[in-house]
Amino acid sequence: MKMLRGKRLSWTAASIALVLASSTAFLSCSKEREQIEETAQLEGTKLVLNVSGIDEGQGISTKGAVSSVSKQNSTKIVEFPEFDAVLAIDDNVPFKASQRVVKTSSNGSSTGVRAAAIDNGVKYRLYLFTEDGTQLISSTLFTSGTQGTIDVQQGTTYKWVALSYNTGEDVPDITSGNTKINLPAGKDILYTTGMTTVPTGGTNVNVPINIAFKHKFARLGVELNSQGMFANMTGAKVAVAGLKTATIDVVSGGLSDLVAADMEIPFANFGDIDPAYQDAKIAYAYTADAAAVAGGIKVAVSNLALRIDDNTIRQFSTTPVNFAFNVTPTLGNSHRLLVNLIESPLTIDGVRWARQNIYYQAGHNPYRFHHTYAHTNARNTFFSFKGLVPDQFGKNSDPCAEVYPGGTWRTASENDFRKLTGFLGIGAKKATYGSVNNRGYVEYDASGVAAPYTNNKLHFNFNGESTSFALVNGVVQLNLGNFGTNAEFWTGSAGVDLGGLAGFGAWYYHADRGLFGTVNADLTASVLNVSAIGVNFIQTQMRNIRCVRK
Repeated sequence: MKMLRGKRLSWTAASIALVLASSTAFLSCSKEREQIEETAQLEGTKLVLNVSGIDEGQGISTKGAVSSVSKQNSTKIVEFPEFDAVLAIDDNVPFKASQRVVKTSSNGSSTGVRAAAIDNGVKYRLYLFTEDGTQLISSTLFTSGTQGTIDVQQGTTYKWVALSYNTGEDVPDITSGNTKINLPAGKDILYTTGMTTVPTGGTNVNVPINIAFKHKFARLGVELNSQGMFANMTGAKVAVAGLKTATIDVVSGGLSDLVAADMEIPFANFGDIDPAYQDAKIAYAYTADAAAVAGGIKVAVSNLALRIDDNTIRQFSTTPVNFAFNVTPTLGNSHRLLVNLIESPLTIDGVRWARQNIYYQAGHNPYRFHHTYAHTNARNTFFSFKGLVPDQFGKNSDPCAEVYPGGTWRTASENDFRKLTGFLGIGAKKATYGSVNNRGYVEYDASGVAAPYTNNKLHFNFNGESTSFALVNGVVQLNLGNFGTNAEFWTGSAGVDLGGLAGFGAWYYHADRGLFGTVNADLTASVLNVSAIGVNFIQTQMRNIRCVRK
């Protein structure tokens, strides 16, 4: 009996807890309803203010910056000693989507489009004027996230203006005789206006004002993207030139008296576009000038710091690298100024070589170059001829073309490697043999910056190749050999006729150690097990691949 009674008591306690929880939830909901009713029935005649967000009428992406670009886009590679860049201009600026949809209001405060969320704690000032805007009736500072009210007269029509810097900074007061404000530089100036008529009748008349701000300046999203350098950013110094601020007439919203407003953006102001990665960051600059700037808006980058694949920091020069964007800003809109940073190449006889081998890492930014000259026989560094991923045979693909930003690189061709090996040794470049931990490598003199990279030698490790392979459930299984003994690199060149014996072949680069520390390096044609290039998968050995610039 005691046991049964104990169970019954336990069940009753659980029931009571459930009832109490339900009651608490009910009381909470009731309290919220009471607060809403209380808000809707404020004593007296008042304007009741609600900040719904920022009207993003141009339809900005909520998923961050993407690869599609507008007609203003430039895909030209801008070259500098330490790193290069592919620049782009588009409107793919991310924003924080609001829970609300901005509704069209009879008082003209919104346009019926989506809004970007505005943070709680942002200060704004509500200026209330007579209907014709000639007399200032009140000027009150409010904070988003806290409901604001203004006492008004029944039967009266008012013009109202809301102004904010989208920060916790106070917005200044004005007078009827001087309605102009000198706007600060480097701020997101938010402005909106409307008309409202207060009806007559009753003791308590509350008129809601829905404040959907609009950007007054052009907003320039400066994106630094280091996916093409295969590393997360840990620091950079960024300055933007060609910006202007202005004076605003609060009543009309007109801008005048433009002055230069160049700015430096602290690295801490750059936010991650994807919170999981630090290789695409964006910060904002603002300009009141709707005219194209002679020479373009200039973004200067220096002190770039990257965390590379051995977990060390690669620190670039303090000398600024200037990127110019020929953009015509549209006031009220947002534009993205994209700086796709890419590693600078090493050049030999006009061929611009990547500094290290390509490898594949499934997931985010999968096609990458190694940062250092460390040897590796990792499976993801060996590809079949024309193979796109390491564990499959090829089918007329080029993994180098997939390196971000796409289309910047290609697999080195037979002719590219001939610049190193010559023909039958004639015209070959001098090759130097070296070793680390008894694993060999070959290097060629090249032009290109050394620091902060390992050096400016074109370096090929003796990583070996697959000695055999098997196909199991569509996945290539490998035995790798000759690690540290020889270098084996596919070219992108096929179609070699081997006397009709096997149909097709492909060129690959081979290097090993010769007598007395010399280097044997040449190109060899490999037989391909395929009936015709591009029809069936090309079943080949697996080798390293080196990319060159297109």
